[in-house]
Amino acid sequence: MAATRTGSRSRSRSRSRDLRGHVAAIVPTAFVVVAFLLPLVGLLLLSLRPTDAMNNVLPGFTGAQYAEVFGTSYLWGSVVESLWLAVRVSLTCLVLAFPLAWYLARSTSAVGKSLVFVITLSPLLTSEVVRSFGWRVVMSGEGPVNVTLQALGLIDESLPLLRSPWTVFLAVVHVLLPFAVLALSASLGAIDNRLLQASADLGAGALRTFRSVVLPLATPGVVAATVIVFSLSMGVYVTPLLVGGANQSLAGLRIQTEAMVAFDQPRAAALSFVLLAATLAVCGLVGLLGRLAERGRRA
Repeated sequence: MAATRTGSRSRSRSRSRDLRGHVAAIVPTAFVVVAFLLPLVGLLLLSLRPTDAMNNVLPGFTGAQYAEVFGTSYLWGSVVESLWLAVRVSLTCLVLAFPLAWYLARSTSAVGKSLVFVITLSPLLTSEVVRSFGWRVVMSGEGPVNVTLQALGLIDESLPLLRSPWTVFLAVVHVLLPFAVLALSASLGAIDNRLLQASADLGAGALRTFRSVVLPLATPGVVAATVIVFSLSMGVYVTPLLVGGANQSLAGLRIQTEAMVAFDQPRAAALSFVLLAATLAVCGLVGLLGRLAERGRRA
């Protein structure tokens, strides 16, 4: 009987904890619904509205806005250009972040880790506007890059680096690299040192250990870093605008142009949803590949 009463009290306490957990989750869930899902639904409805010759929104629903996005080269091309930029930025951030994350996760030097941590994550301590204006100063005609190249005799006149697509690419990498480092360092820090020692004892070199031990175990971090960086770079707006100007064929800039210059808000909303769908599709593919790799490793 005593054991029965003890089990009953235990189940009652467990149900009480579950109930408190559900109640505590109501507020953040409601906030997400109100602050994110409802505006998203409103944006979807706006993307289906027809417009007149002056781009005024009319009652009713139509798919003409999406047909224009897919049928107009400069609109669909902006989505493709954003995809290409996001892929390059994601791969570059992964390559650059891996050694930094490995050092932060495995180093025993407190001073070295603190220094690398501060330097790597310092971009997050300033706003994106400040960082973008910093790139404007560095890449301007009188900036340190052009001055150094002229002093070395490599160029006679200043290069137009400020409006270069490569400058935009480097600036976006600089902005998003800390996110990749944070995502990777968590996975790399969870790798047991005994696995690395066992790999070395079995005669595997550094490259074989990385390929057969480190990389498979770091798959969750690689997937997380890729999804975060890719998602953010698909919709990046401030850095390309300030570093490369408003005439670039990126979807974020096209959306701003359609909404604030052409005042065609339904078309801007449609382009936004096409960009969102492309982002979700790629992120879903990355997640699927990560799960397959994890399943293969366990098998």
